[in-house]
Amino acid sequence: VDTYVELRDALEVMGFSPEQQSDLFSIASAVLHLSNLSINSIKGGEESEIDYENPHLEPILQLLGVTKKNLNQALCYFKIEARGQSYTRAVQKEKAEKGVEALIKATYSAMFDYIVRSINASITVKKTATSKPGAGGRALTDKGNAVIGVLDIFGFESFKVNSFEQLCINYCNEALQQQFNLFVLKNEQDEYEREGIKWSFISFPDNQDVLDLIWKKGFGILNILDDQCRAPGTTDKTFANDIYQKLTGKPRFEANFRQVGARQFGVF
Repeated sequence: VDTYVELRDALEVMGFSPEQQSDLFSIASAVLHLSNLSINSIKGGEESEIDYENPHLEPILQLLGVTKKNLNQALCYFKIEARGQSYTRAVQKEKAEKGVEALIKATYSAMFDYIVRSINASITVKKTATSKPGAGGRALTDKGNAVIGVLDIFGFESFKVNSFEQLCINYCNEALQQQFNLFVLKNEQDEYEREGIKWSFISFPDNQDVLDLIWKKGFGILNILDDQCRAPGTTDKTFANDIYQKLTGKPRFEANFRQVGARQFGVF
């Protein structure tokens, strides 16, 4: 309850009217209900339809302001155009479920973008008209822009299955975190020392060993992968063996006998 009250207060401070707040909560609720919407297969699995008995359907219709027919048409059918003609085709259950997921993501994304735009508009410093001496006119001046920055990048994300894309994302996060540490923490505290300012030292972890493990020339994981891609006759096995040969014993790298048997390794 306290968190909800704080959220309402924050929205009010940012200039959201009661009607706008109500719309935001309605959309958020609709997204939650949509995640529980089920799709049924019909006509031997060739077509599909929304589950009209699903208890979450009515709240979805009320919150989004749509009808059962329109929602079913949007999720379980698609339209194609060819030679000036329009054709409607049904989709199978799996594709309709993907459509539900896409609707959830698009709706939430649009709401998030709207909130960000509204907050930015609320904190933007308005330009004011001032008189220019001797010019006989007025000019617009900008006294500065207020900016809110959010940084949430530190730490590896680890999933049950970690793909190559996730490794790249984690590397970028670590590189950005190092830049943040260097320019916001280290340099700022160095300046405090030079100026004799008393303050409590802020300790922060040095993640250079992680960056070296992934990218350093000669033994970084991505460099090893690059060399393997350039060499003829390489396979997943040769890549894994090269990783074990060059990185075993390096800080932040692990590969126990079970991982080696499955051609896996860990970065921690």
